[in-house]
Amino acid sequence: MRSKTTTNQVDEYLENLTPEKQQLATEVRRIIQASVAHLEECVRWDCACYFFYGPVCYFASSRSGIHFGFFRGKELSDPSRKLVSRNGQNPHIKIRTLQDIDEDYFSELVREAVHLNQN
Repeated sequence: MRSKTTTNQVDEYLENLTPEKQQLATEVRRIIQASVAHLEECVRWDCACYFFYGPVCYFASSRSGIHFGFFRGKELSDPSRKLVSRNGQNPHIKIRTLQDIDEDYFSELVREAVHLNQN
């Protein structure tokens, strides 16, 4: 009997990004997974999504890098005011270089978003 191996959808999503975007997305993915261990990871709406009692956050390819967004981003405290939204988009952070990644801040936003879904 042959066993069927399955590839994680997000791994496939990352493989289709340019090398520069892969590097950014891989780092954001690592931060998300390190922030909250029990998130469900999948690809929906043409982006990598994370769920816990509903949608929490996502990252997606953009013209100049990636967007790291939150489905309930308008409810997050965002003290550094890094979340932006226009034309009905979910609030997100534009990431163009590795220097745009703030691990502590991103981790705090992910934990806060999970907390919102738990309540």
